[in-house]
Amino acid sequence: MKRALGLTAALLLAAIPILSAAQTNAPAMHDAMGRMDNMAMPKSAMKQNVMALGSLPSSLQGKPVVVRIHADWCPACKSTHATYEGVQKKFSGKATFVTFDVTDAKTAAASATNAAKLGLTKLFDADKTATSTVAVINPKTGAVSASLYNDNRPADYAKAIDAVQAQLQHS
Repeated sequence: MKRALGLTAALLLAAIPILSAAQTNAPAMHDAMGRMDNMAMPKSAMKQNVMALGSLPSSLQGKPVVVRIHADWCPACKSTHATYEGVQKKFSGKATFVTFDVTDAKTAAASATNAAKLGLTKLFDADKTATSTVAVINPKTGAVSASLYNDNRPADYAKAIDAVQAQLQHS
């Protein structure tokens, strides 16, 4: 009996690292159309977005740049829509808002073209399957200061935008 319990415990302990790795490194689930199920997004995905984009074009300078990855079919995008609109109204003129629509191939291609014009190709390529993601960027350095996913708390957006505004004032 003790030996059987010991063997069971050893097997369970051996499985813990495998289960943990599966939770954090699991590939995102896609439906038949190739769309991402955001609920399966790996916890580490947003950390990968903290990248040096380089200084953004002059048209984006002077204010935080807030980039949203959106798709009409995305449940998380729908649930955060009102919050995001409220943030846009609150920070109108104080931040630049960019939305990359990846609803289908046509809108995704147009968004890729827009990303290239804005110097945001690297971010777009990294996040185009992570719908309901919002990145707050310092345009001077190109650093992603914050990444928010499926976030309905206006205070989180305000904190991230205010932090970049403070960085821009002190540089």
